[in-house]
Amino acid sequence: MRRIFLILAILLFLNPYLSFAEAPPDRRSCGVCGMYTHEYSDTAVKLVHKDGSHRETCGVACMLRIVQDEGGPGAFGSIQVHGWRHKGYTEAESAAFVIGSKVIPDMIPNIIAFESKEDAEAFQKEEGGEVIDFTQALNMISPMGMTMPTRIKPAVLPPKGAFGVGVGYMTMVMDEVMVGSDSEDPKDFVRTPGQMMGPKEMSAHGEMLMANYGLSDNLTLSLSSAYLEKEMKMYQMGGSRTNTTRHSGMGDSELTLRYNLEKDKFYRNFLTVLGGVTIPTGDFDREFLNMPGLQLGTDAFGFTGGLLYSHRYKHLWFHFLTSYKVKLENDDDYKFGNEARVGAALHYTPNYDLMLGLEVDGIERAKNELKDSKIGNTGGMRTALTAIVDWRFLTALGGNFSLRLSAGLPLYEDLNHERVGMRENVQLGGGYFGNIMINFRRRFPVM
Repeated sequence: MRRIFLILAILLFLNPYLSFAEAPPDRRSCGVCGMYTHEYSDTAVKLVHKDGSHRETCGVACMLRIVQDEGGPGAFGSIQVHGWRHKGYTEAESAAFVIGSKVIPDMIPNIIAFESKEDAEAFQKEEGGEVIDFTQALNMISPMGMTMPTRIKPAVLPPKGAFGVGVGYMTMVMDEVMVGSDSEDPKDFVRTPGQMMGPKEMSAHGEMLMANYGLSDNLTLSLSSAYLEKEMKMYQMGGSRTNTTRHSGMGDSELTLRYNLEKDKFYRNFLTVLGGVTIPTGDFDREFLNMPGLQLGTDAFGFTGGLLYSHRYKHLWFHFLTSYKVKLENDDDYKFGNEARVGAALHYTPNYDLMLGLEVDGIERAKNELKDSKIGNTGGMRTALTAIVDWRFLTALGGNFSLRLSAGLPLYEDLNHERVGMRENVQLGGGYFGNIMINFRRRFPVM
């Protein structure tokens, strides 16, 4: 874990925007996203509670989330929005708004306030979008913000200037022998006639680093990397003896671009194309040609293309993914199998601080190849169910921090195997996986 925090510390040190120096006392933060409100004075909102206490947000979208979370407009004595045209404050309930225009001055959804419907309509003719009133805005808003990648990447992208970074720890264990879609206890498997040896357990642990940045309002760049520690336990002599092999180091890195092709004016439907490249930063060792699961990297580039679709219905988000990855042959004449992947996710956002989710994904891998010869006990299908909890626990440093926990189990596995004489060469499956991450998200002002 220390390695990832060291990488994060270097990253933050090199980034002049992310200074951890104490902010000036007059630098106020948005109560939702944490962005400094003085940097978004053209869209800032003032909320006054009935007890006289004040709050500020960077814009209308964040204000609507507070209003929803705290019981509606009736919980406030006054809600004043900053008009985009005349630069003055007006009561939110009498203001007009434009959603989905070309202009994104603060947070997404980009909802901009105007003192009058006439001003809103004039802006809409120039910049596009939909003119709505305060009630319509309250009914359509739902927590979304700057999402970090999970097993199912969302089609909803952060706006230009939005930066997110996450550090975490992952673990994975596989402890069942898979003969096609049938599972068997490893100790029973090695006792079958002619077998004598076979895999007992495969585990992997590691520290992860993920980062993304909104290059534009429709284009996001993401990077993920990890330091891995892998271990394979093998039964020998009919299970009377166990041999353990370990391999640790940096894994391959993934660089991904997501480009939004289409989104509707009410931010309910999103269609995004995904493209990525695998960077061979991990070690490939010929010692583990017969145990590809122990390899830290492929030692070759890979290329991914896919489509993402997201749909919002009130506090529910539905996400769908389909992708295909092509892996090139490395200098050792070894090629990992190409991957086809599909997935779906259901995320529930009862308020802006909490997300609960379930994700299902399946990966079909082709067999690995050595010198153009296919390796029989590689590839096949794995499907998994993952549960996710994401909790925003701190607003600071011009952004917000969240804790993400996920845990999953295989739903269905059908893995390739091969028979060599009386011996069966198999793969491991079953087990579980999970990770924990701390994420920081902030959007920087864009000129």
